[in-house]
Amino acid sequence: MTKLNNVDPLIEWNRLNKENAEQGFVSSMYQSMAETTTAVDKFSLWLLAGTGATGALLITQINSVVPHLSAQGFKACMVLLVLSAIFGFFAKYKSLRCEIQIQMQSKLTDLTKPVIAKHEEDKDKIKEYASQRGIQLQTDIELSNIITEFSKPFPFWVKWLIARKVKETSGNRQAGFHVAVKAYVAQLQWTFFQACLFLAFMLTGAWYASAI
Repeated sequence: MTKLNNVDPLIEWNRLNKENAEQGFVSSMYQSMAETTTAVDKFSLWLLAGTGATGALLITQINSVVPHLSAQGFKACMVLLVLSAIFGFFAKYKSLRCEIQIQMQSKLTDLTKPVIAKHEEDKDKIKEYASQRGIQLQTDIELSNIITEFSKPFPFWVKWLIARKVKETSGNRQAGFHVAVKAYVAQLQWTFFQACLFLAFMLTGAWYASAI
């Protein structure tokens, strides 16, 4: 019975249909979550702009600020501002990475849908004709051929990176979305640290100012 199940086209079709639907739901969940990267990015950019403006004001008004803040307090505040800005840049980088990956995934899905549909349609016809003539043909798409053709215009080190990435993600249908989600999670972390450091800057300024 097990042997029959392994070769029964109907059972295999049912398995693939369920798997495709499940993977489709997972992809939709990943995409809907990662697309909120723009909202987080707006908050991070707002903080970054505030950090830059505050830092510029402190530097230009250093002679007026130091007497009320002390040299040590001024340095501490500037260090916190700089660290907050650095984390903001990291958050922006991760946001760009997430956005680019999501856009690539969406565009790739839109462009490959008609290609796959045409292939499946022709594959069924070819299998039918091959069966009538008693011929066995390999009609499935081979990823290795696609990667080889895609890699042709790139320099050797990019080809090596592509081959390595393909090997690492072999069999993982959500690999592209994993890249986007990891970038999104990293963006949240860097934005959180950025906000914490900006708050630490304000608290430090208040502490030194009140101590004078």
